[in-house]
Amino acid sequence: MNKWVLAVSTVVAFSGSAHAEFTKGSQTIAVIGGFSGSGSTYDYEPGHSQPVTGGGGAFGAQYMYYLKDSPAIAIGADILSSPNGDRSDDDLLAGYDTTQRLKSVAGLVVARLSFPRGFFRPFIFGGMGAHSSSQKLMARPRSGSWPGGGNEVRALIDEDATSFALGAGVGFDLFFTESLFLGSEIRGTWLAGLNTEDNAALRSAGFTSDSDDGITQGNILLRLGLKF
Repeated sequence: MNKWVLAVSTVVAFSGSAHAEFTKGSQTIAVIGGFSGSGSTYDYEPGHSQPVTGGGGAFGAQYMYYLKDSPAIAIGADILSSPNGDRSDDDLLAGYDTTQRLKSVAGLVVARLSFPRGFFRPFIFGGMGAHSSSQKLMARPRSGSWPGGGNEVRALIDEDATSFALGAGVGFDLFFTESLFLGSEIRGTWLAGLNTEDNAALRSAGFTSDSDDGITQGNILLRLGLKF
């Protein structure tokens, strides 16, 4: 009987230390990586609405410093690169084959509210900072030629922007020991300076749009980190 009491007491003591709560001054560092894409769309006439980019990978890092333990409020910074991938469509622009892609690198100053203790710790966060991104839309006539002649691939959108970024997301961390955690999050980041409106190149090819929406980078990420 005494052996069972000792064993249970040891497990309880270990569990308490293994999942030590966030306190003022706690810090975390994490590497983050996963999937990238965008819910933003081009919508030109004549044609059909399609996403501004294909999906791809993402990678980055994050540091957080906890200012309070109850509620567990932290500030910090993260950087995330989302190269995405090419997306090809045959109906975005009527009569043309298109390839479009968005690439972004965003650095944010982040504020986060977390559940402070236990194995499972959900959190929400928001942040602001800057991004450096590129936006391309390439097209080629499926048959025939461009207005004025030629059937080569042309860049209808070719933009580079370094501007303001605004992000937010939700997620959770699983603390396997006092220091080691593995988690996941979903986030969206608005990229100022990029949009889905038409331009001179599109209008000269016969395409227009009433859309002037901003472009948002989306990510589903895994997190591996340490608390100290």
